[in-house]
Amino acid sequence: MTRANNRPGSSHRDRVVATAIELVNELAPGAARGHQYEPHSDGEHLASVANTTFAAFHDQPAVFLPTERHEILTLVGDLHQVLLALGEGRLGDAVPLINSMMSKHAFAPHLSAEEPFSLHYQDHSLPAPAGWTTGIAASLGSFVSSGAWEYIGVCEASRCDRVFLDDTRNQSRRFCTTRCQNRVKVRAFRSRMR
Repeated sequence: MTRANNRPGSSHRDRVVATAIELVNELAPGAARGHQYEPHSDGEHLASVANTTFAAFHDQPAVFLPTERHEILTLVGDLHQVLLALGEGRLGDAVPLINSMMSKHAFAPHLSAEEPFSLHYQDHSLPAPAGWTTGIAASLGSFVSSGAWEYIGVCEASRCDRVFLDDTRNQSRRFCTTRCQNRVKVRAFRSRMR
């Protein structure tokens, strides 16, 4: 499949997916940059990170609340599973998860009222976790159906399961950060020196 036609850009859908990746990397437990990663899971922290992560979307009337701790953790856990599956090329695992996320809450697709026009999937009358669950799931569904899912990757460094959106021209990105890339290069150098 030629990737040039489905390369992620600056569309609303692509920004939603990139922001979902940012949220997962910040709040999902697992491994990060060579260490076990356990983010703070108190409601205040979770709501603060989620609100900061989605702050770029100026049309977001609902905010994440500290009392929505469970809903935020569920969203992050579901997203982490989906993104890992997509990053590892396991579409058969990712598609049912995306469909499950989309079926949790009502959809209210609408076109933005001002330029640049973009299609939004979430119901802004819902609480933030419910609205973003549908919006992100629909964006991921569109990502999969367009073939853009191939641009989602999982860090290849040992002891790191952070995900990334490969925006390089030649699809050569292998690591979530330069820190992980440098860890791998140093390990390879030391191995050669033995």
